[in-house]
Amino acid sequence: MFKVYKLAKAQRETLDNLLADDVVGRQTVTYKDGASYGYDSSYIVLIEGSEDIFKNVDSIAKGALEELPKTKEEDTYRKIKDEENSSRDGLGFIFG
Repeated sequence: MFKVYKLAKAQRETLDNLLADDVVGRQTVTYKDGASYGYDSSYIVLIEGSEDIFKNVDSIAKGALEELPKTKEEDTYRKIKDEENSSRDGLGFIFG
């Protein structure tokens, strides 16, 4: 399961708290500058993990994370994954 959130850059501490959490920090947490995705002055935060961890995410974030609407969430998720795959392909070419 995954969820994509928007987080104001002024609330970077929330992201740090998520990454430091014992449960959430062990999940796949990816964050990007939101400007690349049409969200200036925000981070885009992608969290992948079991459904249970999102209760922890909500309790740590205390409303600072704004979940993207489903259509934008899927589009943003696909863009992030495409970027990751392109990076991996490029490294494979370099290191053969």
